[in-house]
Amino acid sequence: MSAHPLPAHARRSIDARHPTYIVLLFFVCFAFSYLDRQIVSILVQPIKLTLGLTDTQIGLLQGFSFTMCYATAGVFVARLVDRANRVRLIAACVAIWAISTAMCGFATSFAELLAARAGTAIAEAALSPAALSIFSDIFPPRKVTRASSVFMLGPYIGGGLALFGGGMLLSATGGDSGAWLTAHGFAPWQAVFVLVGLPGLVLAALVAFTVREPARHEVDEARHVDDALPTLREVLVELFVRNRFCAPYFAAYVALITLFYSHAAWFPTLLMRHFHLAPSQVGTMAAPAYMIGGMLGVAAAGLLAARVTDERALQKVLALSACAVAALVPAAVAMPLVSGSTLAIVLYGTCALAASIAMALAPVPLQIAVPNRMRGRSIALLVFMTNAISGGVGPLAVGYLNERVGGAHALAIVGGSAALASALLYALATRRIALPRKEA
Repeated sequence: MSAHPLPAHARRSIDARHPTYIVLLFFVCFAFSYLDRQIVSILVQPIKLTLGLTDTQIGLLQGFSFTMCYATAGVFVARLVDRANRVRLIAACVAIWAISTAMCGFATSFAELLAARAGTAIAEAALSPAALSIFSDIFPPRKVTRASSVFMLGPYIGGGLALFGGGMLLSATGGDSGAWLTAHGFAPWQAVFVLVGLPGLVLAALVAFTVREPARHEVDEARHVDDALPTLREVLVELFVRNRFCAPYFAAYVALITLFYSHAAWFPTLLMRHFHLAPSQVGTMAAPAYMIGGMLGVAAAGLLAARVTDERALQKVLALSACAVAALVPAAVAMPLVSGSTLAIVLYGTCALAASIAMALAPVPLQIAVPNRMRGRSIALLVFMTNAISGGVGPLAVGYLNERVGGAHALAIVGGSAALASALLYALATRRIALPRKEA
């Protein structure tokens, strides 16, 4: 290795050789993280039968316990994202969550399953802030939106694969295969966890050996000679004092993700319980609606946001998000309450379409408005809030209300309230961007 570092412009040309490949690889990692995360939703009934769990425990398993581990770990990895080698961090975390997901297949009690799921949650916490921080260093602001939109397809592709692939795998491990598994002390749902977890090790190797850490542009341009970071207090001042839009924007995204986690955790179970569909049928019918709706929404977000200038990108992104979430409100209320499974699935796809527009655009305000050395912790704070609040409250609230008002009404109450709150808060965040410009 040479003792003389390359100039900044030369390092950038090497680091950004394959920006499209980097985006696509991180997108695949993100999709697998949601596949591993949401596979429980299609396995609720067999897990309950084997381990004797209640709906509240299932809500804890999919929601609060998982997301609190995810959110807490995000606080600790945020400093690493702003300081350490982000590519190595992503590779290590992908490998850990792959192993943890596979270990869910060896769980024989609620406590063991909870512990394995905690490992998956902790490892997944680094991916989003690290990948989004990298995008900000290899693309200009107007192209950051497009790259982030592709990355944000991950939840919809991964969630769709969890429904479709999980249902198919659960059916495939029944019959003769199920008898063989039972003879060796395994239930079919345990085999599904192993089969969806292990491929993540291949992704970890690809990240480690084919992606290079890009130069941090702001650091290079300022020619910092030390590795000092702004304090957490400075990060909070930047977010909530200098950028007045951030408080309602954070709250709007928390409300939106409450709906997202509620639907992901309980809609498959709603189809199985109320319309008496088998897991394979749920996967075959719901997964295409979820994936197509999500992909169309992300594509629409990218096309709409790509038309703005760098100077107006922030205001435009927030306004587009406000409109998308406003359209989500009636679909979120109606979806669980309709009388036919086909109409419910169509509305499910409609919800995915509207929500995915705002989700695809969600990291862009922080990527644009926040300095490089604060970006990782800013995104991690957003991830922490959405997971500590949304991922915990959403599935748990639906599970709790399931046992009191019924599954359909529970999902309508939680999803509709979350969508309405999100729309109002996004509108307020947009106004807080617009007002200073008018005054100026």
